[in-house]
Amino acid sequence: MKRNLLLMVCLLVSYTGFAQFTPGNLAIYRYGNGDALTNGGHVPVFIDEYTPAGVKVASSTIAISQTANGANYGLDGLGLTSAGTYNAEGYPVLSRDGTTLSIIGYNPAQSGEYVIGTIDASGTVNTTTLVDVSDAIGSPRSAVVEGTAVYFNGYQNGVRYKTLGTTTASTRVSNLQDAPRVLTIAETILNGVSGTKIFAPENSTVIPFSNLVTTSSSFTSLGFSGAAPVGAHQVAAVKSLGGRTIIYVIDDNGSSPLIRKYRSNLGGTDWLAQGSVSVPEGTKSLTATIDANGVTLYFTTLGTPGSANSQLYKLTDSFTAANEGSVNLSGTPTLLATADANTTFRGVTFTPGTGVLPVTLTAFNAKAQSNSVKLSWTTASEKNSSQFEVLRSADGKEFIKIGQVVAAGNSDVPLQYAFNDANPFPGVNYYKLQQVDNDGKSVFYGPVDATVAIQKTDFSIYASASRATADVYIYSTKKQPGKLRLLTINGQLLSEQNLQLEQGYNKVNVPAGKSNSGVQVAVLKAQDTVTAKKFVWQQ
Repeated sequence: MKRNLLLMVCLLVSYTGFAQFTPGNLAIYRYGNGDALTNGGHVPVFIDEYTPAGVKVASSTIAISQTANGANYGLDGLGLTSAGTYNAEGYPVLSRDGTTLSIIGYNPAQSGEYVIGTIDASGTVNTTTLVDVSDAIGSPRSAVVEGTAVYFNGYQNGVRYKTLGTTTASTRVSNLQDAPRVLTIAETILNGVSGTKIFAPENSTVIPFSNLVTTSSSFTSLGFSGAAPVGAHQVAAVKSLGGRTIIYVIDDNGSSPLIRKYRSNLGGTDWLAQGSVSVPEGTKSLTATIDANGVTLYFTTLGTPGSANSQLYKLTDSFTAANEGSVNLSGTPTLLATADANTTFRGVTFTPGTGVLPVTLTAFNAKAQSNSVKLSWTTASEKNSSQFEVLRSADGKEFIKIGQVVAAGNSDVPLQYAFNDANPFPGVNYYKLQQVDNDGKSVFYGPVDATVAIQKTDFSIYASASRATADVYIYSTKKQPGKLRLLTINGQLLSEQNLQLEQGYNKVNVPAGKSNSGVQVAVLKAQDTVTAKKFVWQQ
C-alpha cells in the first residue's frame, strides 16, 4: 500500500513524456501540431529531439499536456497574435548545469495566468509552477532554472524570481530592465574571477547582467570596444580556454539580424568585438557549446506565417586557446532542418542531460626553469574528471606522453595543478594536456611552449611511442656534420651513424635491432661539441 501511495504522489507532481534524451543532441521547442492556425488561437506545444546533423529523433517527441494532471497545470502557446503574426514569447532555455530545460506558456484553464514547465533528461515534465496574475508580466517570454530557483520574464515588470513548484507571487529582482527578451544563466570569467551570471538583454545597445540575486538589484553592463549591438535579444555565454568570457549575441538590428561575437577584455570592463555574421530574419533563439577547437552554435528562426517555415541552422566558430583573441566570427550558417507547415520552432537548446564540459580550463602555462620546464594549469570547475595526461613535442606536430596528473574528479571551485618536466628537449618544447574523463572521453588543451636555453649543440634520447626505435632529438647551433654512436656501459660499440645536421632540431631514429636492453651510452660528436649521455633501453 505504501508503494502504491508513493507512486500516486509522484504522478501528482510530474508526468513523463516517455523519452530518454541523448546527451549532446538538440531540443527544439515547437508550437503547433500542423493544424491550421487561427489569429489569436492557442496551440499545443512539444519538445522535439534532433541530432546535431539536424535529423529528427521520431521516438523522442514529448507532448506537453494542455490539461491539468494532478498538481501539474496545463500549458500551451499562442500560435498567432490577433493580427496574424508570431509573438515574441515562448523561448526555451537550458539550465547552466545542463540538467533542466525550462519553458513558459499559458494556463489554458485560467485566462491571464502563465505556467513554467521543466523537463529533465529522462523526459519527465513538471508544470507545477504558476506565475501569479499579480506578477503582471504581460506575456510568457522566457524562464531559466538554477537549482530550485527559477528566473522568468515577460514584456513588462522586469526579471522575476521564485521557487520552483510554487504558485504564489514572485519577486522582481531587476531595478530596471522592464522588458527583457531571453534570460540566460552562465558561468563567466571577468578580470580573472569566475562567477555565475544572469544575462537579461532588452532589445538595446547594452547587455545587462547580474549575480543570481533574490531581491531587487541593479544589473550592470560592460562597455564595448568595437561595434555594439543595435537590439540585443539573447546571449549565449561560454568560458574560454584562455580565461575570458566569450558571448554570442542575437542582434535584431532592425530587419537585418546578426549574430555578434564578443570577448571580455583582460580587466573585465569591456566586450571586445570579434566580428558578426548575418542570419535570416526572425532568428530568435541561440545555443552554444565550446571545446578545444572552438564554439559550435545552433539557432532557429520563427519564419513568417503562411510564407516561410521555421528553420534550424548551425554555425561553427573555429579557434584555439592560443589564437582566440584574434579570430573573428565568420562563415555562412548551414541549414539543418525546416519545420512542418503550421508549426514554429520557438527555440533550440541542447537536450537536458547534456552537461557542461567535464573540465573548464582557465589557464595553461609553460615556464622554463634552468634545465627543466614547469607546467601549470587552473580549472574553474570539474565534472567526472579522471586525469590530465601531459604530452610533449619538439616540433609542435608529433606529441608523446611524458606523464600524468590525477584530477580532482568533481569540483565547483578553482583548482591549480602543476607538472615538472625534468628532462626537456634543448631549445623549444611544445606541450599539450589531454584531459580524460572517468568514462574514457577526452579533450586536448594547448599547445603551449617554453624554450630551454642552449649554450651548445645538445641532444636528448627517448624511446619512441611504439618502442620499435629510440628517438634522438639533436639541437644543432649550426649546419654541420656529426656522428652518433651507441655504446654498452662497458664501451662496446653497438651502432654508429654519420649525420648531416641542420641548424635547429634534427630527429634521428635508432632501430631496436641495433640495441640491447640495459644501460647504454649515446655519444654525439659534432664540430662544436662532444656530448655523452647514459640512458636505459627496455625492449
